[in-house]
Amino acid sequence: MSTIRKSRFCFLIEENNEFLTYVSSTNSFYKINGYVADLIKKTNFELRNKEDISNKAEIESLRKLKILTTEEEDNNLVDILRMKFLMHSYAKECVGIIIVPTLSCNLRCSYCFEKNKKTGSMDNSICDKIIEFINYHSYAKYFALTWYGGEPLLCHETIEYLLSKIKDIKDKKLISHGMITNGTLLTSKNIDLFKEYPLDTIQITFDGIKSTHDTKRITVAGHGTFDKIIENLKLFINKSPNTKISIRVNIDKNNASEFMDVYKMIKEMFPEKKNIIIYPGILRACEKTDLNTPFLMNNDVAEIRRYFHQHGYPIEFPHTIETGCCATCLSSYIIGPIGEIYKCWEEVGIDNCVVGNVKDMKYTNIELLSKYMLHGSHILDEGCYKCPLLPVCSNDCARSRINNKFNGTTYDLCSIYKSHDFKALSTHLYDFYCKFVKKQQPITSL
Repeated sequence: MSTIRKSRFCFLIEENNEFLTYVSSTNSFYKINGYVADLIKKTNFELRNKEDISNKAEIESLRKLKILTTEEEDNNLVDILRMKFLMHSYAKECVGIIIVPTLSCNLRCSYCFEKNKKTGSMDNSICDKIIEFINYHSYAKYFALTWYGGEPLLCHETIEYLLSKIKDIKDKKLISHGMITNGTLLTSKNIDLFKEYPLDTIQITFDGIKSTHDTKRITVAGHGTFDKIIENLKLFINKSPNTKISIRVNIDKNNASEFMDVYKMIKEMFPEKKNIIIYPGILRACEKTDLNTPFLMNNDVAEIRRYFHQHGYPIEFPHTIETGCCATCLSSYIIGPIGEIYKCWEEVGIDNCVVGNVKDMKYTNIELLSKYMLHGSHILDEGCYKCPLLPVCSNDCARSRINNKFNGTTYDLCSIYKSHDFKALSTHLYDFYCKFVKKQQPITSL
């Protein structure tokens, strides 16, 4: 007979004589009183005896909110989450295409993983094959297109040619168009490439305040790029006002405090713009050998994020994770300059990570593909099955996960909310409550 008890996905939070509960399986957040908190802690009975218990009405309410569950019910929730993930992973309705027209770059950032990669750019024959490749997906109704590199804007002619051929794509609608660029080549001429097919999203990266950025993101001639990117950003906003702009600010132990300086600078520069997202690109330390490097461990990240929140950065509520990345989606492809296909952004240019070619219209490296599809997500990982943060864990990397499992690496893949035995989650949610709920009428109170 099943026993009713506090769900393994339920967190009780007690701060300053106030009680909250957070249920990760439903991503729900409630304010409760001490009586309800005690009831949640003490409830533990078999279903067959429920008619004999007191507090029946309260317990039934807690059951409906998934605060109190049985082991079977918790397991069923995981199965549903896995089913939704697999449905997305093997869905055929949309084709994801990330195009890398060149591995070359006009900058010489010391840390870039593209360093020492092959040069050269995509020719029109490969562009034609990409169009054929998209059309080959007969079940698809939509496709999403993203430009990546290298620096994609080095290939003005390639982008122009391929966009002109989009009209040849039959029975599929372009539903998302994006670009990841260093921002230094966002000239008027390059921005005008996207008049007919405007960019829905664009990502531009800074490496801290001007003095720090200009020592890391330098041109071939050794010049800083901060001012040029700001100048181009203003031009882009003027010419493409509807594009959502993501500003990634790379931070490590040495420049973490600079994030808020960049955040406030850009907010003050464009006070009316609501479609600019500025976020920290946290350079994480993943292995034990990284402890003495500038990179950040999970515990560091949790503390730094709280520092940001205390200084004006928006507090984000956890969100449910039901989908993976390109690596764990069968109909998503990263296409390199000669038509080669990869599954992970960080593997572009690595020969033994090629899983196919658009010329072949199929995957050819089934071994690597199967590792990504079957072992690339925490949702499918038996080691994560019982974790109470499973539904909202966002610190997932398919490449790192399969390297841990098959190549002996020791990357820390757990959520930052797990830091200090889930204390980081409690602190984060209480901060959220104080800022967004306590000042107003509580959204839900028990």
